[in-house]
Amino acid sequence: MVNTLTEDFESFINIISLNKELKNDISIKHKTLTNMIKRDHPEDYSINRTRISGSYGKGTEINEYDLNKNPDVDIVVILDTEIDSVDKINGDFYNYLINKKSNVVQEVRQQSNSIGLKYKNIDVDIVFAKDLDNDSIKITSNKSHSWIDSNCLKQIDYMNKQNQKYRFGYKNLMKLFKYLNKEIINNKLRSYTLEMLIHQCIPSNRVDLTIWAAFSETLGNISKLTNIEQIKDCCDKNKKGYDDSDIDIFPYFKNEIYNIYIKSLEALHGDRKKWEEIFGNRFPEQPNQKVVNNNQYDKKHTPWYNE
Repeated sequence: MVNTLTEDFESFINIISLNKELKNDISIKHKTLTNMIKRDHPEDYSINRTRISGSYGKGTEINEYDLNKNPDVDIVVILDTEIDSVDKINGDFYNYLINKKSNVVQEVRQQSNSIGLKYKNIDVDIVFAKDLDNDSIKITSNKSHSWIDSNCLKQIDYMNKQNQKYRFGYKNLMKLFKYLNKEIINNKLRSYTLEMLIHQCIPSNRVDLTIWAAFSETLGNISKLTNIEQIKDCCDKNKKGYDDSDIDIFPYFKNEIYNIYIKSLEALHGDRKKWEEIFGNRFPEQPNQKVVNNNQYDKKHTPWYNE
């Protein structure tokens, strides 16, 4: 019996998604870190709240193809403090975490906009922040020695709302593009740029929209962009939605996307084998025979179905 395309896409998304055991481990470490910092924080600080951010906060993380690479988890720590010096905040918490190192992690390191904690199987980046009046936050930057405004938490809420809107799972579509960007495409974009690009280029929701049709139409909409400057932040259209490091690479990325888009059109017109060409050998093996009647494209009784 041949699987339906829906079943094969669901299987593939399950393959590239993070396993439940590791997700649970991440959740436990987040809770443990939060409890430690809230219970025994540096003097002159209190903790308003913490949130897992990045792909893990958005639920769009994918399983690393490189098994030697640890998942990289971002945790935002929102502070209540009168202290406004970025250097002092980073310094105080760096020293605090160094003192806690033997009880927590293998390594503590200062990074550009975070403090990195290295566990045996997970890397954690702790970002320190304060609330702003517009529901955004500002984060400390050790690199620029200043505060940087950020919509990272608002973007998590945006992703959750979108996921409720699209019946096939908006987060699943994002995982497909993250896999494509990480494992298939040579000219890779930064995660922020890619996410804002998908937010902007996904087709409007409709009753008959499947995940593979949404994938193809999103590819086509990306191909129509003339330059990277057209990508805007999903939570603030006045703010750019791309990382400056992606400016030069974007035309090459877009060219690869266009080639994949053409393959996706062939797939949509009945050549299911093209999905294997697009996603590689981790995608379930597809039938060789082309679907003659597209009304049967995702049903059991396809031309190659055997009782």
